[in-house]
Amino acid sequence: MTRTGDEREVRDRLLGWLLPDGGGPASSLAQEDVERFCWYELPVKWMAEPAEYPHILTSLAELLQDAGRPRAAAVCTSEATREILDAWQHSPDQGRATYRRAVDASPVTPPDTDLLSWGPVMGIDEAVVRSNASRLLEQALDDGALVPGARGYTTARIQHVERWLTTPHPAHDGRTPLDAVHSERRRTWAEAPPSPTALRAWEVPPARQRMRGTVMDLLSVAPETPADTAEPLRWLLEAVGDGVTLTQAGYLPRTLVIEAAERYNWYLPGMVPRTEYDVVRLAELHELARAARLLAKRHRKLALTTRGRQHLADPALLQATAARAWFGDGVRADLAEAAAAALLGGELTLDDLTAAVHTLAAEAFTLTDGSTPRSDDTRHFLWQWLRPGEALEFLAYRDRRRSTISLTPTGRAAALTALRAHAHAPRTTPWM
Repeated sequence: MTRTGDEREVRDRLLGWLLPDGGGPASSLAQEDVERFCWYELPVKWMAEPAEYPHILTSLAELLQDAGRPRAAAVCTSEATREILDAWQHSPDQGRATYRRAVDASPVTPPDTDLLSWGPVMGIDEAVVRSNASRLLEQALDDGALVPGARGYTTARIQHVERWLTTPHPAHDGRTPLDAVHSERRRTWAEAPPSPTALRAWEVPPARQRMRGTVMDLLSVAPETPADTAEPLRWLLEAVGDGVTLTQAGYLPRTLVIEAAERYNWYLPGMVPRTEYDVVRLAELHELARAARLLAKRHRKLALTTRGRQHLADPALLQATAARAWFGDGVRADLAEAAAAALLGGELTLDDLTAAVHTLAAEAFTLTDGSTPRSDDTRHFLWQWLRPGEALEFLAYRDRRRSTISLTPTGRAAALTALRAHAHAPRTTPWM
């Protein structure tokens, strides 16, 4: 219990908590540390009654003011802090939700960027990088380089963090902070966290661990983006352009269907398709482009979106989106990883590819009725992955009998892009 009448005792206790092991003067406290204390540790971890909070916070504010930290001191007596503490008194769930909203809105919380989204569960390296990014923002605020509410503030803040993320730093042995985070995430990914639908959630399926281990070295460097990556998708976006009129049934116009079939040899020799769904690969492309919001339909008109135009101008962006759509999410993504990893090792028959993927499926997943997937179930999944892969020209067959399957050069780059995206994704749950 805190004795509110003993100012010296309160200050000593605050310093002992916030700077354990004699970690330095109060001036070394980061604003994010002060926010965490005021918004979470005080109501949840400290042995103090709510009636004592104002005195404790006033003492901390004075301590920070004396140390020349007015911005951090203002957190202690802010309206946001009072609202969060009231929320904790109402219920733990309300307190936690109000606390999270305040953290997200804090000017010293590093924003997500196109380069890096911060994970709710972090390894040591990522936690250090995030903490340093917070101090970077705090320094920029103190120096006036960033001014909340000023025009362009949000963009400037993101750019400030991105420059720092891509600059080599001694704290990471000369690597960039971004490289440090990605390297740690790849290691964690390779440890193969169990899927939420895993048969035994506390075990790591050996097949997943082996599979990811075989591609780890390939993911340390980003693959080059081929100039013709996902060329059929690019052609479709360009062909639709400012707009085409769909049929009454919602299909692509027949002239475009015929052009696609002739351009890519996607239909029976000597025959002319009638509708989009006579050309399965084209239907796959149309569905993928709509799902990725590259094309949008209004009434019967289909046209490029702004996002679609951005992708046409940026081959790397087009590759990343096509690869992500090809792999999908959830169980499909897990099994796509296994299929891609197997094909990165070389050409395979469909039976051998099915066997390689089925090893993971049988170890890691159950069907809705609780049974273990059969080989036919795995083969059914594979066709769902192979079809868009063909449409994007990421996969090739040796002959019309489809005796063997291999990755094309653009497919190899897309597979590595998708696997890197999975390995570098933020962690959302703790494991092992």
